[in-house]
Amino acid sequence: MQIRYSPDELARLLATEAEQEAGTWLRPTAQQAEVIQAPLTPRLVVAGAGSGKTATMADRVVWLVANGLVRPDQVLGVTFTRKAAGELAHRINGRLERLLAVPGFEIPGFEGTAEELGRAAVSTYHSYAGALVRDHGLRIGVEPGAVQITDADAYRMMRQIAEDADVDLQEGAPALSTLVSGALGLAGDMAEHLVEPDAVRDYLAAEIAHGASLPPTRAGAARNKEAGELLFSLRARLLMAHMVEAYTAAKEEAEVMDFGDLLRHAARIAADVPEVGHIERDRYRVVLLDEFQDTSHAQMTIFAGLFGASSGEGVGHCVTAVGDPHQSIYGFRGASAGQLFDFPHRFPARDEDARQAPGADPAAADGEAQTGEGAVVGRLRPADVSHLTTAWRNDESILALANRIVAPMAQPETDTVQVQPLQSRPGASAGEVRLDEYVTGEEEAADLVARMQRLADDAGDGPVPSRAILCRGRAQFGPVIDALEAAGAPYQVLGLNGLLSLPEVAEVLAVLHVVAEPGRSDHLVRWLSGPRWRIGPADLALLKERARFVARLRTRQSDEEAARLEDTSPEEDADTAVLLEALDDLPRESSRWTGRDGRTFSAEGLRRLTAARDMLRRLARRTDMDPAEMIGEVERATGLDVELALRPGPSAVAARRHLNAFIDTARQFGRRAVGRTVDLAGFLAWVESAAEHEMGLGIENAEPDPRAISVLTAHASKGLEWDVVAVPGLVRGAFPSTRADRWMALGAGALPWPLRGDRNALPQWDHSWAENDRDWVQSSGTVKAKAALELLGSRPDFATLLTEHALRDERRLAYVAFTRARSRLWLSTCQWKGTNKTPVEVSEFFAEAAELAEDGPTPVAGVGWGTRLTDQQRTDANPTAGRMRAALWPFDPLEGPIAYDVDPDDPEDREAWTELPRRSRGRRAAVEAAAAAVRGADPADLDLDSALGAQLEWAVLRERALQDASGEVALPQHLSVSLYGELAKDPEAVAEQLRRPMPRPPAHAARRGTAFHAWLEDRFEATGMLDIDDPDDAADQWMDDALDLEPMQQWFLSSRWADRIPAQVEAPLETTVAGVTLRGRVDAVYRSGGDPADPFDPQAQWELVDWKTGRVPTGRDLENKALQLAVYRLAFSRLHGIPLENIGASFVYIAHGEERTMEALPGEEELERILREALGSP
Repeated sequence: MQIRYSPDELARLLATEAEQEAGTWLRPTAQQAEVIQAPLTPRLVVAGAGSGKTATMADRVVWLVANGLVRPDQVLGVTFTRKAAGELAHRINGRLERLLAVPGFEIPGFEGTAEELGRAAVSTYHSYAGALVRDHGLRIGVEPGAVQITDADAYRMMRQIAEDADVDLQEGAPALSTLVSGALGLAGDMAEHLVEPDAVRDYLAAEIAHGASLPPTRAGAARNKEAGELLFSLRARLLMAHMVEAYTAAKEEAEVMDFGDLLRHAARIAADVPEVGHIERDRYRVVLLDEFQDTSHAQMTIFAGLFGASSGEGVGHCVTAVGDPHQSIYGFRGASAGQLFDFPHRFPARDEDARQAPGADPAAADGEAQTGEGAVVGRLRPADVSHLTTAWRNDESILALANRIVAPMAQPETDTVQVQPLQSRPGASAGEVRLDEYVTGEEEAADLVARMQRLADDAGDGPVPSRAILCRGRAQFGPVIDALEAAGAPYQVLGLNGLLSLPEVAEVLAVLHVVAEPGRSDHLVRWLSGPRWRIGPADLALLKERARFVARLRTRQSDEEAARLEDTSPEEDADTAVLLEALDDLPRESSRWTGRDGRTFSAEGLRRLTAARDMLRRLARRTDMDPAEMIGEVERATGLDVELALRPGPSAVAARRHLNAFIDTARQFGRRAVGRTVDLAGFLAWVESAAEHEMGLGIENAEPDPRAISVLTAHASKGLEWDVVAVPGLVRGAFPSTRADRWMALGAGALPWPLRGDRNALPQWDHSWAENDRDWVQSSGTVKAKAALELLGSRPDFATLLTEHALRDERRLAYVAFTRARSRLWLSTCQWKGTNKTPVEVSEFFAEAAELAEDGPTPVAGVGWGTRLTDQQRTDANPTAGRMRAALWPFDPLEGPIAYDVDPDDPEDREAWTELPRRSRGRRAAVEAAAAAVRGADPADLDLDSALGAQLEWAVLRERALQDASGEVALPQHLSVSLYGELAKDPEAVAEQLRRPMPRPPAHAARRGTAFHAWLEDRFEATGMLDIDDPDDAADQWMDDALDLEPMQQWFLSSRWADRIPAQVEAPLETTVAGVTLRGRVDAVYRSGGDPADPFDPQAQWELVDWKTGRVPTGRDLENKALQLAVYRLAFSRLHGIPLENIGASFVYIAHGEERTMEALPGEEELERILREALGSP
């Protein structure tokens, strides 16, 4: 076929008129053009960080469609996150729309509009697997109505199995939590690598038998202690394998499946049902696989079975995989960089396929190619390989360092695909890579934050450079956040793990655990001893004694058993004596109950304990609420919302943002359980499991503060970018981490590596040389002793191989972290960490960066030193090693703890104590002043134009509500958008609901609406802006037939919305109106026109759509509901800088097939007036 449009010509047609006249449009590079106009054959594209892979993939599809080679609906794009899927779909379909609007542009053989042309299908790997199972599951015996369970469901099922397990490991049993998390991890690994339970059992049984048969080092000697521990670990792993088998049986009995089952079923369909391959290849002539370095063995099997070497006559199908082996950092989730290197052989091309653009001469054959299974399939050749090496994000010095970091990973003699170094973009600046050394980690964090603050100060009223601090692990968060707090710097912590470490979230979690799990006394003690109640040690000890007393009464124990209980430790009788029982059965007066030694509760302690008990009783009646609503209830009950409102400085903003993020996490959890009860205990179990496995849900910042510094882990940073990035803590043992993962470690729960699909790329445990139990232990990598090296001679031991493997993983992580910076990258290290007595060694990565400095062996412009320690500045001893710190407890909750440096030689000398800088400013003066204002204020006289006025009014209303239940109600500091509309309609009803919140029964209409929205989300294959560190969990596919969804689904599919791809789905929005923060989610955002390269082009036309499944309102009722759209419109305008006149809004009443486009929505001033009137304020 004649090629009409070249890549450069299409770029010109997509450029603006001014760019065309000046000839300044962005032309594809030679590498990009090679990919864009490649023939319809298999191809691997190795795309480095920031090399424009998404734009190139979109341009590839546009070129194919523009030249009539395929239709858009014959293209399948697959990626990992819904955000990435939405971005790719928007680029493809947006550029095609613009091309069709260009005068004179024609697609060969097509005449029509963009809507008639069709749309490319862009999905996530998870969603595509789910579609295969839904559409073809019956072919392998999987019922289409099988429910996909959530992480919390899986955790509860496995915990029950663990509790029922007959544990006999001969040397004791691991903790229940270890068994549950390990078994879930093993189940996930088995699914990712398509391994059956019997294979795991057989392998582990053989290893256990071999280890147990080895003699000790000397005849008659006892077994090596570490050998016993290794046997224990293997037996625990064998028990986990049995638990996985029981878990599989339980899921089959309940007719449910988890994410792993979805992968297994999809892989089986692809391998065993050839008809499905025919269907998919006929449907999709072109397949794009994004982020291929992060795919698992199961995902490779699915696509190779449908489109690759395992598909029979499908060999040679046009599959383009795009990825970067240097960014393969999710090995702990089943990903493997080796997958990318296997692509050319798992997706071979036929000899007759041309290697160049259509119309060019076919290339000569390379000979026979192997499939992934090792069988020769005709005359084939490996897929072609292209490279994208121009980095459009990073300045030159940052690129030079990134290339240096990954250079040691190159293995030209064994790598089947060579990875080329990154090249700078035309006109790139030198940028800055700054190196800093410090004596202590505290000095490091303080100076780093000070420099970041100076960037904001220097910006003045102009735009502040985006800034981020990337930590290797959660342990680094503490010093960094302490420094941010001490400096009063605005910051935001991204990721669930970071959230759980913050005090405001930890307090809410502790309360939730207490009301949901009464037996968890540890959470109750943490809460009672914390700043909210400050119960002293004497009263806590007496509460524990009271718990034993209550337990004896409850169980009516014999005198002998009672005496035994008196003598046991708190740990020994924790299961019998529950603190919450004692709290619920407090004496009315201190004198009415006496402990064994004659002690009684202090009067103040009993008063606080009684208040805490009453609060918990009220909260316990709310546990049937949705977890997100329950968090809000805890905030109000504990007064945390008011405390944060009165907290001075930027820390209040950060704390509020963090709690909002935690609420969003709970809301996301609830959406995953469509059609089933969402219980608080399940949510808490899921949170604990997520934190333990270092999973995370990103914070959805609806209106991000451009002056805030982001704090997150390096893993969570993938896919993000900032102007300035700091990576502190570059010391050996931290970054790079020297912890080498061993699959046989007790808590790992990993599949034995010899059974993994990518085993050829992993170190393997070779114990064939072991003659006794000590040799066996040394061969496992448990120890790395000289004796082992002497025994092995020239053979590398397993520990060494593990260390080398781990260092390669760390290099990939450093590459990802360093390439997040656009123009400035700050790297730092220190001589002493904490109070260690041994100095730390500088990180290999920091040393390699120093080689590029002006005084290094290979200097690079832009790489230089900031603070560099001299020999005189380095210390022989840790200046903090002898430090003693003290704080008075209990402390004033409004002032916070005051820490002191104490003379270790005379710690009792209070006059010698030196007060340390405060983490945050005290609040007592501000709170007492506010309290005085509350006591003497009249709400009608307050000025609601200011946020402080609104906060004071709510405080007044709260105080009066406590004094008189029939009086006014305290409004929370933030409202949902829907409640704002209700407030305008009936403020008294809203006030009553806020005063006495009652759990609402799960109405049929609500379930119906939730189910329909879940169906839409699945159709759009997007559920919001999920962080990459997040688990890729899709919405539950099961819908109750009783909800009668089919008529609504059919209407939607026949409507004008069916073929339109939203720019955003379930988009979180937040804005402030008259001092009240309004939060909500708009169901769908559509755009038309504008620059496709700009995701939020202010010149484009935008439409916000709210899907409704209820009745169609009229008159005043419709006007009140329209306020919801007005708030969404204002928030969307503020968030993205889009003029209000370019944003429309509509209700679509699905059940009735009607639309209501709101032509004249109120603006900012009108929304503020409505809120003031609802509050009864001028």
